[in-house]
Parts: sequence; C-alpha cells; structure tokens
Amino acid sequence: MRPNKRPKLLARGRSSCEMASAAVALVVLAACKGPPARLIASIADTVVVNNVRPVQMPMHVFDAAGHVLPDTGVRFQWTSGRPIPVSNRGVVTCTQAGDATLRASLGPLVTQVVLRCRPVRDVLGGGELRFVLGDPPQDLSFAPVDSAGRSVTLFTAGVDYDSTVVTLDGWRIQARAPGRTGVDIYIGDSWARWFVSVYERANTVEGIRPGQGLAVPVRLAGGEMRSLPLPASPPTYSVTVLPDRDTQRVPRLAIISANCLRHNFPDGYACFALPGASAVAYHPKGEHPREVWSGTIAVWRDQCPTSTATASCPESTSARLPVPRPRTP
Repeated sequence: MRPNKRPKLLARGRSSCEMASAAVALVVLAACKGPPARLIASIADTVVVNNVRPVQMPMHVFDAAGHVLPDTGVRFQWTSGRPIPVSNRGVVTCTQAGDATLRASLGPLVTQVVLRCRPVRDVLGGGELRFVLGDPPQDLSFAPVDSAGRSVTLFTAGVDYDSTVVTLDGWRIQARAPGRTGVDIYIGDSWARWFVSVYERANTVEGIRPGQGLAVPVRLAGGEMRSLPLPASPPTYSVTVLPDRDTQRVPRLAIISANCLRHNFPDGYACFALPGASAVAYHPKGEHPREVWSGTIAVWRDQCPTSTATASCPESTSARLPVPRPRTP
C-alpha cells in the first residue's frame, strides 16, 4: 500500500448490509487467531548482520495455526558469545565481527537466536556494462570489505534493477530488452551500482531516436573506414567502439563535425552533433595492415533537454539515469 493512501471504506454497487457482513467476517477471522505459539527469527534461527549502523533484529510471531501475529512484545537479551550490544527490543549494533547467542522471549515463549555479526564498511565493485541485445551474460563482480579492507565472505544481499531491461541469474546479468537501467547490490549499509546500457543491433544509426542506443558491427582491413552519419543535435550523443570478444585490436574512432568531450568513464565521447556530423571507425593503414580489426560502433542518443531554446528535439523514448563511478580497492 502506498504511504498516505487510505483504503476506501465503501465499494460501489454494494449495500450497507453487504459491507456490514464483510466487516463481521473480518472480525471473525481476526478473532480466530490464537495466542502466540512460535517465535522464528530466520532460517535455523540464525541471523547474519552486515550493518555497521544499529539495526532491528527480525522476529516473526505465529499462533499454533500459523497465523502471523504482532511482534511488538518480543524482548531480547544477550546470553553468550561475543559481547555484542543489543537492546531489550532487539536493536543490534555490530561494532566488530563475531558470533553471539541471544534470548528472545514473548511471555512464556522463549527461543535462542544465533547472531553472526559481519559488519561491511564498503562494497567494492560497480561501474558500467554495455550489452548488444543477444550478447552472452556477464558476471557482476563485487567484494564486500570490512573497515580494515578485508574481504567479508558471510553476507546477505539485496538487489534492485529493472527486470524489463535485464535479467539476473544469481550474480550473472543478461540483456533482455533495449534500454538503460541501474543495478544496485545492497549489503548492510553499503551498496555497489552498475550502469547498464543495452543496445539494439543495427546496420546504420539513421533515424536513431532520443533514448535509443544502436550498435553497428564493423570489420576493417588496413586502410579501411566506416562512416555513420549522425542526426544533428539536440539531444547529445554518447559514442564508443565496443571490442569483439575474440579480437585483440579494435578500430579507432573519430567524430566529424561535432563538439565532443573525451571521457574514460563511461568510456567514449560525449558529443553535440553539428549538421553533417558522423562517427567514423577506421583501421590505420600503417598499423598491422594484414590484420582485420573488428568491433561495434555503439551510439546512444541522449534524452531531450527539458527546454530547448535554439532547436527542436525529437520525442524521447526512455528515462535517463545518472552515471555512477566505480569503487575499487
């Protein structure tokens, strides 16, 4: 339920008697719940905490029939192991790595919970991933570390991404549809982010729309070049050459009739295309002329600005995401 949204009390087409009957049924169902019979913290009553900041211990209360009950009355107490601070309401502060046993109680119910503190100071990883639709999956490489920079091997993680653009199988990511999305992996209070672009395979970038990415494969012998005309800006472009997986050298890239900035992350050029602009991939004749250099010219046309004073801008097709910066050891 959305916050600040109150459920409607009446439904169209129902009489007051029907609504009263439904209300009575709800009261009866609520009355069918029995007293607390079980306390369950997690799988095998073992909880892994990777947070550095104080965090509430999870606890689920059930009656004998398995109905979920409020957990407001559960009390916690440290009993053995590493002296980890825990309040009587179950707020844990993992100041150091170690294991402890906690006693959780609700009236006569008592259960033992194993707490495994593995505080994570940072999650190294993230960056940029570029796919052409149909490419094989890639691994998301990341490393949670503690305050001393040591690897933390016991952790629980959450992940957030747009499943219409990519899919995840474990920590392997695969393109599903053209578009851009961020992939966030959360561990404790920290996270790593990947900025993912999925391009459509094409033979030209003619007619490219704002918010669209097109990828044109090229194979160039020594002295050859391939030119792709770019529609004039606005909006701006991101242009790069993606290497083939089975090649050692990729074609060089030049942008003609455009104002460009070269950047390393994301790798490539950010360009404002003037009339007659083009992206050119080339293989210098004097460098390994007997080899064939292959790669993919990847062009992403950015979103239209919110207001354009000097020129009209075509309609955009997708939302623009901020570009993250990778964190490395």
